[in-house]
Amino acid sequence: MAVWQTAAVSLRRYLRGFQPPVDDSVPTDAGSWPADELFWPAFLLSVGGSRTAAVAFDADPADVEAYAEKLHHPDSWPFITLRLASGYRLHVVFRNVGTDAGWDYLLQPAGTDMVVTLAALEGHFRGPAYSWRDLVSVAHQPDPTRSAAERLLLLLPAMGDAGLPADAERLIAAAFVAVGGRRRYRREVSRELLQASRRFWGARDPDASPDLMAMFAEARGPEH
Repeated sequence: MAVWQTAAVSLRRYLRGFQPPVDDSVPTDAGSWPADELFWPAFLLSVGGSRTAAVAFDADPADVEAYAEKLHHPDSWPFITLRLASGYRLHVVFRNVGTDAGWDYLLQPAGTDMVVTLAALEGHFRGPAYSWRDLVSVAHQPDPTRSAAERLLLLLPAMGDAGLPADAERLIAAAFVAVGGRRRYRREVSRELLQASRRFWGARDPDASPDLMAMFAEARGPEH
């Protein structure tokens, strides 16, 4: 079964956890969207929390705002699936539901159609999902469809770490440039992304049950 089909099946249980349940037709496979020239400025602006991102790419800021609205339209919930170690999948879901809208990071164990919430941003906050070290390790896992830079930026909003290393901003800046950001904005955007993470989580380490942490450790695989 293709990855997007597996994700659609797995998300059914997640959708039925809402009241009223969300229809199965609402999730939209957005796996190809990161190739759109407007995706990264819109994602880093709206999900990442960088105001500068709207003007930091070769794109009209008005078009970026319109694309961000598309990402958050209540008629569809875009999701992007990332491959993890040991057959795990991680789904980044735009939870476009009324006053509880936000973004969910869902972990799907290998060989199951179950998903568990690693982090929920906005609405009922839950998280953070993983530390900076774990983020870098997961970002650099082999992936035939996503670069390490794309994976790092997609996963960054769910990261929380009370002791960020000195090179964190530099690595984010390099990822920003790798997805098309203009170099002269790299420090400002990377700084804003880390500031947004602190606003979401404060100076906190990952907050999860021992069972969930054990699952994520398996999905993370060997550290890089």
